[in-house]
Amino acid sequence: MSTDLDNFAGLSSALTGIPQSFIAPQVDPVGLPTQFLAFVTPRITSSVLQALLTQYATLAADKVPPDQIAQAILMNGTQPATTQAAQAARAIMKLWLLGVWYQPYDVDKVAKTGDQTVVSDQAYTNSWAWKIAQAHPMGYSEFFFGYWNSEPPSLEDFTGVPASGQQGASS
Repeated sequence: MSTDLDNFAGLSSALTGIPQSFIAPQVDPVGLPTQFLAFVTPRITSSVLQALLTQYATLAADKVPPDQIAQAILMNGTQPATTQAAQAARAIMKLWLLGVWYQPYDVDKVAKTGDQTVVSDQAYTNSWAWKIAQAHPMGYSEFFFGYWNSEPPSLEDFTGVPASGQQGASS
C-alpha cells in the first residue's frame, strides 16, 4: 500500500518528468519530498491534495505512463484544466523546479493567490532548475574550485532524463 509521501513523489515525478528515484532517492539527506508535502498540504487544502494523490494512485495502479498521468491531471482535452487540482499540480511543478511556492488560489486565512515563498534554503539550492541548467545558485556550489575548466557531465547524469548524447549545456 502506498503512502501519501510515495504518491506525492510519484505525482511529482509524473508532473516534472524527472524519475522518481531522483525526486525521492532511497538515501536522501535533504528530504525535500517530506518537506514539500508538509508545506503544500495547508496551502492547497487536504481535500485537493487527497484528490490529486488518489487520481495519481489510481492511474499509476492502472499502469498509465507518467506523461499520460500528467496530461490527465493538467489538461481538459486540448486546453489547460482550470480546476483547483490542476492549479495545485502546476504549483507543485514550479516548487520542484524553482524551490519557490507560487500560491495558485486563495485558501481562507492561510494563503492568498499570488503569494510567493522560498520554502527553504535547501529547496532553493536543490531545485531542479539548477540541475537542468547544469548550474548552481550564486554563492553556492558543491563542485570543487576550477570545475568550470572541465567539460560538464551530460544532462542525463544530472536529471536521469535521456539527453541527445551531447555534453554540456547544449544537450
